[in-house]
Amino acid sequence: MTRSRAILLTGASSGTGMSSGSGRAAALRLHRAGWPVYATGRNVDALADLAAEGITVMHLDVNDEESMVAAVKRISDEHGAVGTLINNAAYSLNGTIGETPMDEVRAQFETNVFGLSRLTQLVLPGMRERGGGRVIIMSSIFGMFATPGRGYYQATKHALEAIGDSLRHEVRRFGIEVVLIQPAPILGGFVPDSVADLGMDSHDNPALYKEFWDYFVDWHQAYRLSDNPPLRGKIAVRADDVAKVIEKAVTSPNPRIRYPIGMPPRVLPKMRAIIGHRGFEKFVRAFFPIP
Repeated sequence: MTRSRAILLTGASSGTGMSSGSGRAAALRLHRAGWPVYATGRNVDALADLAAEGITVMHLDVNDEESMVAAVKRISDEHGAVGTLINNAAYSLNGTIGETPMDEVRAQFETNVFGLSRLTQLVLPGMRERGGGRVIIMSSIFGMFATPGRGYYQATKHALEAIGDSLRHEVRRFGIEVVLIQPAPILGGFVPDSVADLGMDSHDNPALYKEFWDYFVDWHQAYRLSDNPPLRGKIAVRADDVAKVIEKAVTSPNPRIRYPIGMPPRVLPKMRAIIGHRGFEKFVRAFFPIP
């Protein structure tokens, strides 16, 4: 049997705070290239613009088993199987390691890791039956190292790196390929306007790191979407840059294991190898907001 061409993409909703817009941009690019795309999100109303383009949109919440099963079943009924799964749904939890409530930490892993893992489990049988498929995992430059203030979010991206590498070896003999995408910070993605936007009202002792969080917000403003981003924003990437790479990862007959996007994910691993762990620690302290 031939591999299905149907693409299941999670996290396509716009305006929900769940993504940087790269999922929506990828859905449009792949649809316009002639691929059958199923763009999904928690809020189907937010997918109306994609539906108007002719893209099939569906409700799918990676924290809801029933919605995941229903989405995979519909695609399997219509195309035989999911041919490519693009695991894009995610959100960024702000907070320090010592003060973030554990229920929020668990919710972060439920969405970014456990939901992704369960949906991947659901599509694999159909891929095996059809003799091939592709699983694309949206990692991050922060799957390579971590900084203060988003350690739990970054831990989920580290976890995806391990899951992707392990899965690749496990499914290779079935003709299933696994690709990790590692973008630099994306302009407009997870950028707070104020400390209140960080959603830390329930955290322990919020005044403990007040000066850090004030600077954290100011520092991230360089990554706000604009035609001419200032300073640090110039090394960020745009949602459409990420979408182009996602399209390449889907359509290439021999995809790479990893696709770093932008200068930082290409340079920083080499830099760390050259200057060592302590030298890299000094770089992090010099470049990123530090308490």
